[in-house]
Amino acid sequence: MTIFSLDKLLQLLRERSASLELIATRLTWEEHRSAAWVERRMIIADLTHFITSRARWSTSIYDNPVKDDLSLARRGSVNSFASAGSDSSVNLNSTTFSRSARFKLAEMLSRDAAYFGSRVTTLRHGRIASAGKALDKLIDLSRVPVPEELLDEQDRLEEKGITELEQIGKFAMNLVMQWRKYVDFRDTCLQSLT
Repeated sequence: MTIFSLDKLLQLLRERSASLELIATRLTWEEHRSAAWVERRMIIADLTHFITSRARWSTSIYDNPVKDDLSLARRGSVNSFASAGSDSSVNLNSTTFSRSARFKLAEMLSRDAAYFGSRVTTLRHGRIASAGKALDKLIDLSRVPVPEELLDEQDRLEEKGITELEQIGKFAMNLVMQWRKYVDFRDTCLQSLT
């Protein structure tokens, strides 16, 4: 009788352990899924800011050229893209630049544009891939079919986080190339007039 009770207790413990592992896997999926959505929103918000402020064409860069080109280096840093939204970032609408400072700004914009592509790649191979692996593990561990809502959510995450974002880096770089062409064309026009 004692052996039978012990065997039953061990069976219940195994079931409880399997249930806890299933819950832990579900929580891991939820964590990676929600973090991926947050990162996706941040990338889109940063891209919007980049388009509307930092990479926006402005004729003010030709008014009253700045004497100290180093002011650009002090005001805008490529070491941290997070600083792009701060007051210390380069704002084309409120600052004027000399020709060499415009070149430095174009280089900085190119690095920032490349960073968008890097962020999308990191999102794809980081949080979204981890969420997919956690969901696969959940499917393997579950004795009953995983709810369709979870599968649909993972598909939506991959569609919005990978497929829709894969061209962001290229778009940002094309935007910078247009900015450079605009600046070069304007510089050439100004030189021909003098």
